Amino acid sequence: MIPALIIWLCKKYLAPKTYKTYSSKSPINPKSVASVLFLICSFSSAFAQQSKFNIKRNGEVIGQMYFQQKDDGDNVYLKITSKVQTRFVFKIDVETEDVAHFKNGKLLNSNVNRVVNGNAKEAKKTSWVNNVYQLKTGNKTSTINQPISYNMMLLYTKEPVNIPEIYSDNFQCFIPIQKNGAHQYRINLPDGNYNDYHFENGICKLVVVNHSLYTIRMERV
Repeated sequence: MIPALIIWLCKKYLAPKTYKTYSSKSPINPKSVASVLFLICSFSSAFAQQSKFNIKRNGEVIGQMYFQQKDDGDNVYLKITSKVQTRFVFKIDVETEDVAHFKNGKLLNSNVNRVVNGNAKEAKKTSWVNNVYQLKTGNKTSTINQPISYNMMLLYTKEPVNIPEIYSDNFQCFIPIQKNGAHQYRINLPDGNYNDYHFENGICKLVVVNHSLYTIRMERV
């Protein structure tokens, strides 16, 4: 499945003639496909760790989230996918895919992708380039000079013991980590919402997403 996808992407988006006919309205930018392919290739073999979370709202399961981690020498590859279907005033269908690559404990690159009701949102990309982190959201580019050794994805596999702040690949900034109790932590997000993370034996078992309009529980199965 993965090799076939890679071949299809190469033929469709990396061939020279495709660059000539590429439209800015296309949901996939061919210039970014090469870096995405590298991350896809990293997940072509078995994962060292896989876990599933049920996503619940008002006690009802509205979707699932899958966390995957692969260790390969000094390299650590992370992937999180989720799909949620629920209804507020109208139906909401959200699909996400986050991938990250660490080497020797340092983030090299990450990608955050969201599709809401069939519409792809601007991808968020963080890449280590020329000794700085290059941040991209659509056509916007900025940089961060601070080293990134712990991001939001690592919360699902490593309790943030003695870690004062965390990098958000989605908001593309560092956020303080607040300890609320034994093995419990709160992340206050820049948009005014916050998430609570609960750990057992160093592993995340529960995430409570506290939004101004709703509360969602993500429970490890």
